Amino acid sequence: MANIQPFRAIRSNPFYADQLVFTSLQVESVSGDETKNGMLAPLKHLLETGARLRPETPEGQAKAFQDIKDTLKALLESNKLWHEQTPGIYVYEVEHKTYRQTGIWALTSLDDYAQGNIKIHELTFADSIRRLTNYRKNTGLEGSPVLLAYHPDITINRIIAETIKNNKKVTYGNEHGLHHLCKIEDPAIQQHLINAFTKIKTVYLADGHHRLESSALLATEQRVKGLTEFDHISSLYMATDQLRIEEYDRVVVPSETVEKDAFFNQLKEHFDVQLSNQQVQPRRPHHFGMRFENNWFELTAKQQLYSNQNAATNLDAYILQETVLAPIFGIEDPKTDQRLKCAGGEMAMDKINAILGVYPDAIVFTLCPVSVEQLIEVAEAGEILPPKSTWIVPKIPYALLLHHHSTE
Repeated sequence: MANIQPFRAIRSNPFYADQLVFTSLQVESVSGDETKNGMLAPLKHLLETGARLRPETPEGQAKAFQDIKDTLKALLESNKLWHEQTPGIYVYEVEHKTYRQTGIWALTSLDDYAQGNIKIHELTFADSIRRLTNYRKNTGLEGSPVLLAYHPDITINRIIAETIKNNKKVTYGNEHGLHHLCKIEDPAIQQHLINAFTKIKTVYLADGHHRLESSALLATEQRVKGLTEFDHISSLYMATDQLRIEEYDRVVVPSETVEKDAFFNQLKEHFDVQLSNQQVQPRRPHHFGMRFENNWFELTAKQQLYSNQNAATNLDAYILQETVLAPIFGIEDPKTDQRLKCAGGEMAMDKINAILGVYPDAIVFTLCPVSVEQLIEVAEAGEILPPKSTWIVPKIPYALLLHHHSTE
């Protein structure tokens, strides 16, 4: 089951949202004017970046965390941030140019994760977990929700539709998309929604593996030490038919000159290679695009690469990693190797062209997006996706809703 509850969110005063949430450091300013006097720094910078300063010393960290707490207090006292007086569950709707997505924003009990009711699909890294745990323990802040997927439910769908129809929306956004929030304050409707989620057998973690793991570890530590326990996590739930996974492409910047004939001979051991007269963005699994020396090629994986029963190793990101990136270019760790650049989402090709402007000899590989069904299959099997496998939409702006765990 999924155990959710309402919370008292902190959100931007709409007058300042273009600066605090929709800024040039994340997306373009709503106002389009980023030079006006007195421009506020984005909340991501004000409430998070300071904790990432290097070198990481106890004294430096203590000062950074205190600065964050002082800044949050000042923003609330100056009315630039509003702390809701009553707890709510939110219907979140994001409106893109060609489609909409809706979901439920609430708190989730971390017991759901401990009991295995939240299935994961991605590895976590110890140092990232340590840093996030330290940040959460010292600030109590959550600037973004974890993204959870569930199979569509008729009761939840009805509550979402009725809330959007009957409640006032708070809207933020810019030319990249609009973000609508409808607050459910009625305790009876909240309870109806809570009851509906308890009937959800399993949810799937789509995004936020490090945040969820670090939150669970901190809650356990606090429980053992008899401290106030941060036992819930900010969560956006989306039905699987609302979730979107977009392409996540790769660009390799070779450390030495690639000899064409030898390179293509290595490729042909695993792929059928065809020259293309246009850019290749695959829409079928096991088909890849490649840009090499200003030409595009289509690579079709040979069947033996994906004929096994392991859901994760049949994915295109795994096939490319194991047959090309590691053996040919020596890229063993795609998360840390500086020769590998990744670009995802609808702006992927713009990012790729920017990389090519700096590294004209770079080699581009385009992949078919992972499907939601594949993600669930991997999670249900208890397997792990390769790094950088999924570019999942929506990307929720930092601090659209803040949640603050307070010990005061």
